[in-house]
Amino acid sequence: MKVIAYNTSQIDKQFLALANHKRHKITIISVPLDEATVYFAEAKDVVIINGNDCSVSSVILKILISLGVRYIIAWLKDPFKDDVPEIRNDRLRWASVRNADPSDAYEVIDIINRWQKDDDGHN
Repeated sequence: MKVIAYNTSQIDKQFLALANHKRHKITIISVPLDEATVYFAEAKDVVIINGNDCSVSSVILKILISLGVRYIIAWLKDPFKDDVPEIRNDRLRWASVRNADPSDAYEVIDIINRWQKDDDGHN
């Protein structure tokens, strides 16, 4: 799968790379997801939102859907403060992983692996 991870620290980047084992094509950037950076997600299957200064508005969700994003992982220290039902959309699957420790990257990759397996099973 093609993945973009927003607002990713150097240590989280290293753990994502270790957990991924070069299975998925992951683009890692250090800037947060916002209306200016959302377009980096073009042609990506999965968006990983990292860091609590990311804001997911309905405008950003609509843009992500229009760009072809099908999955979002909120990899945050604290749960979403935004309206979670707004994130739920029939064209967008969503998962949340608590980022209490960089090794939680393994759980992030496990979710992506399951989504890919689901996709492969439907093709």
